[in-house]
Amino acid sequence: MKGLPSCSVILMGNPGAGKSAILNALGGDFVSGFSFIVGNPGSSRQTVTIGEKTLELIDLPGIADAGGGDTISNNLKTLQDTLNGCGQALLFFVIKPNNGRIAPEDFAVLKTLLTKLSMSPRIGLFVTQVRDDHITLLDTENYRKTVLQMLKDSGVDTLHLEANRWSILRQHQEKGFTQQEKRTIQDYVCSFVPGKVRVENLWERIFRQIVSFFQSLFGI
Repeated sequence: MKGLPSCSVILMGNPGAGKSAILNALGGDFVSGFSFIVGNPGSSRQTVTIGEKTLELIDLPGIADAGGGDTISNNLKTLQDTLNGCGQALLFFVIKPNNGRIAPEDFAVLKTLLTKLSMSPRIGLFVTQVRDDHITLLDTENYRKTVLQMLKDSGVDTLHLEANRWSILRQHQEKGFTQQEKRTIQDYVCSFVPGKVRVENLWERIFRQIVSFFQSLFGI
């Protein structure tokens, strides 16, 4: 029936990476940006139309929230339930590098999600909030190969992760992306083919990894 979403768009990542800003570039109206609040209690959904495609945008809490172990566990369960509950989905990771380096908590989420997915469409990757002078350094085959090799060296099967087309997004203004950047993001998302998703025991494994990271970071 016309007007019903053909698939869900799910962005996965950590707080502050820019997931809500990307969803807003797709036509959503989600609250994004700086917040004093940790531990987003759930998800929110909006339906948008891009060209002839009707998509359900799902805004999920960032995984490695500094609210603590219970918050991380709840966020992971929300993610797993959302992934398993959607019919057809487009999946994207969102990471925010620091001088080209992927943060340990981003790598932990990326690694474990890929490990625990037993069924998935090809997953795109947004590399966000990149400095202008780093765009040409990160938007290269060599950078993609380096990240993929890091994952493979840690025992991850990268079959589901798109290897050749990553979206490199420069630092955006508080008001969001330009119209041209929005069109580029929309074209990137719509170029992927949706599929069924299945993930099991996600929070049990990734929970231990991320909590361990925060304990070492904050000395708790």
